[in-house]
Amino acid sequence: MKKMFQIWAMISVVFLFFAGNAIAGKSALEEIYAAKTIVVSTDANYAPQSFLNDKGELEGFDVSVAKEVAKRLDVKVKFITPDWDLITAGKWGKRWDISIGSMTPTKERKNALLFTLPYYSSPAQFAIHKDNTDIKTLADLAGKRIGIAGETTNERYLQKDLSIEDVKIVYQDWKPGKLQTYPTDANHIEDLSLGDGLRLDAIFSSKQTIAEAIRSGCGKGCPMKMIGEPPYYEPLSFALDKSRANSQTLVDKLNEVIKSMNEDGTLVKLSEKFYGTNLIPKL
Repeated sequence: MKKMFQIWAMISVVFLFFAGNAIAGKSALEEIYAAKTIVVSTDANYAPQSFLNDKGELEGFDVSVAKEVAKRLDVKVKFITPDWDLITAGKWGKRWDISIGSMTPTKERKNALLFTLPYYSSPAQFAIHKDNTDIKTLADLAGKRIGIAGETTNERYLQKDLSIEDVKIVYQDWKPGKLQTYPTDANHIEDLSLGDGLRLDAIFSSKQTIAEAIRSGCGKGCPMKMIGEPPYYEPLSFALDKSRANSQTLVDKLNEVIKSMNEDGTLVKLSEKFYGTNLIPKL
């Protein structure tokens, strides 16, 4: 009887072990391998990070990085383009696996998201209409209408409510007038391009985004000029949904991929290709 009891006890332990694993489910990384596809959220209107080319295909620095990540994971990549505020809010419901969209790991965002190591860094930059002659320094932006993309670090900076780990934030000693928020940076760039002071007096975005808009002409002319030095530089990381169970192994794997792309020069080559400069930090 005692031996029989021991056998049943062992069977119960084994059953509970496998049942527990079944309940826990696969890790996020295992689910990606099982699907043989990683679903990446990005922006279709955020050149040179990500944009639609003449063939209607996504192209850009972030898009190229995502393709290389998928290649090193030996899976296919699928892109989707949800609104930025949906990405930063978390609780994605597995509609996409990761965000590769130049996101800064702020303290607030870490409540809903997990972040990898930074894969590049970005200088923030102000710009005005090229015909403007009154705004000569950043201090001249006091009381002016400034366009920004909503739910971004640039908005937080102008609200003096930005917190980035290991980054010293030095705020301006002036206050803007009206902060006009837009769904994406491309929208406020278009409004500034309509005319000096017509809808906006200035915009605040990443330096590379403004540089690309000036270079490309936005397809119909982007008469802008940068003003002042970048007020801060921000590290940019991949983001994952914190509410998705068993995601840490995916974070760890992505960190390995980022390190390898950093060490073998892949990220530097992509940065120089799309930005014309090296924005890759040493890890």
